[in-house]
Amino acid sequence: MSSAPATAAEDAGLSPRPSEPLDTARGEHLDSPRRERFGHAQHLRSPADFDEVRRTGRRAEAGPFTLRLRLRTEGPRRLGIIASRKAGPSVSRNRAKRTLRELFRRNQDALPPSCDVVVIVRSSFLEFPFEEIRLRYLHALKQTGQAKK
Repeated sequence: MSSAPATAAEDAGLSPRPSEPLDTARGEHLDSPRRERFGHAQHLRSPADFDEVRRTGRRAEAGPFTLRLRLRTEGPRRLGIIASRKAGPSVSRNRAKRTLRELFRRNQDALPPSCDVVVIVRSSFLEFPFEEIRLRYLHALKQTGQAKK
């Protein structure tokens, strides 16, 4: 004998998971895949913010890209990507940006809680496999001296 769902949420397949902690500010479970999203608030957009990171951020050379990291007092982790036409045609630049956004999204735990990261893409970026880019990204974060251990 089947029982009817107790609530509309259960009926929609959104049953609560009491064993997992809930982030009440966002209404999500802490280990939910949505916690790793690259949200709108994480985009570094303002030219003044880019300039501030370039002026005061710590720099790390990583071969196919340069990374700059600047600590802030509050706010989310933010990523800005500079992929000029010198980095290649638009298809290459867009692929590089997608790759870097994915690395940022997956490795947010390696960053301080409130910081800005700017990555400058070089033309050799797509010559490297994803795993090599990932290792260089993590190494560059450590080189800045501000990443979590």
